[in-house]
Amino acid sequence: MTDPVLKLEHSHATLTRLALEVRELVRAEKGERRPDVVMRKRLLSRLEVLRDELLGHFAHEEEGLFPFVRRNLPRESNVVDRLQDAHDTICGSLVRLTHLVGHADEEGLDAIRPALVALHERFEKAYAEHSQEEALLFEGLGRTLDQRQRAELAEMLHGL
Repeated sequence: MTDPVLKLEHSHATLTRLALEVRELVRAEKGERRPDVVMRKRLLSRLEVLRDELLGHFAHEEEGLFPFVRRNLPRESNVVDRLQDAHDTICGSLVRLTHLVGHADEEGLDAIRPALVALHERFEKAYAEHSQEEALLFEGLGRTLDQRQRAELAEMLHGL
């Protein structure tokens, strides 16, 4: 059996790598030189991949991990509630970013730059805070879950 907590941590590392790629592409948008079409398409592609990966990761958490934690570690319910609320902020800003970049025409690229930067800052702030709190939860789960609980969590996540 693969440790379900380690598996969740690993998937979060992949998401963070994608978020850092997006950050670098958005920074290029803020730069002095006008981004070319290839760079804009790369940003859109990375946003779409990050969005899809985040949605899958969040589904695993909301449909598997969070109910498991609420049932087995009720003292952590407040943490789970905050993490779940953050999912809405993170997804909302990322979906809006993807839409903004995907629907900007060549002539209007400069016009979307302020909205792009503001939305990305909102996403990045929410994602960073969420990642820190989630890392603490994973660390606690890694210390406290016994083999039976790990097997139960793995089974719940496997079905998703």
